[in-house]
Amino acid sequence: MRSVLVLRGGALGDFLLTLPLLRTLRAAFPTARIELVGNAAAAQLAVDAGIIDSVHSQHEARWAALYGDPPLPEPLAAIVTDFDLVIVGWPDADGAVMRHFPRRAGQRALRIDPAPGAGPVWRQWVDAVAAIAPADRQDPADFTPLDPGPEATERARNQITLPSPFIALHPGSGSPTKNAPPELWLELIDRLDPVPLLVVLGEADTPLAARFRTLASSRIQIAEQWDLPLLAAALARASAYAGHDTGVTHLAAAVGTPVHALFGPTDPRQWAPLGRTVRILRFDPQRTTCDPAALARALRAGRAESAE
Repeated sequence: MRSVLVLRGGALGDFLLTLPLLRTLRAAFPTARIELVGNAAAAQLAVDAGIIDSVHSQHEARWAALYGDPPLPEPLAAIVTDFDLVIVGWPDADGAVMRHFPRRAGQRALRIDPAPGAGPVWRQWVDAVAAIAPADRQDPADFTPLDPGPEATERARNQITLPSPFIALHPGSGSPTKNAPPELWLELIDRLDPVPLLVVLGEADTPLAARFRTLASSRIQIAEQWDLPLLAAALARASAYAGHDTGVTHLAAAVGTPVHALFGPTDPRQWAPLGRTVRILRFDPQRTTCDPAALARALRAGRAESAE
């Protein structure tokens, strides 16, 4: 196998749940060129870690032609014809994308469409390529954490003003239905006093930002819309983390930080972050909530273990 193209869209968390597939491909085809079309910012983390070779943004206009009728325009046709294996993980219910493959003798094309209730998303991705990529099926919980790299690590060291060990919190998400009430997070922050806290606020957290931004102090640093390499390196330095079912929570788990993930309406059996240090908290499948007192104790215990 000389080359593999993976078409995988979605947000940060979706990409990180695809890492076991990409690691499986890399282990099975160590000398192959592996490229991905998807979330370019997220996938760059895998490029930096040496798991894939390059990434292309799913928002580049040229890729839309894959949803059109054959033939493909040049030079896109030449690009996709060159790959020995094409994995289609984009929505393709009517087979529009798969219509274009295979394009030549020896090219293989595989569509992967993880189904609700069929087990963890990462496992469905890995199982789908088992016949093609017969690699050692290492449990993703045992995978080496993503290394943010020396440049991002140095940036985080300079950017973080908190003493170590500190705890990271992410009180928001891209969907209000995934969020525990802000009052519970504010209570958690009070209960963690005087522990240093890094409070993460992303692009989707605008409704919460003004409320939490006012907490900035010598004990509480606000990490608002930090770029992914910097955020990954910052989370890797945290002694513990708590957050909702979000890409940031998956990122914290991916870099090896002990994670307390709050779930509600989304099913953790399918969407839980990967790692042995991940603890799932789901008190009510209808809404996301938590026990601030119990969570504060757990986070303090994790911080104490990190300091030893």
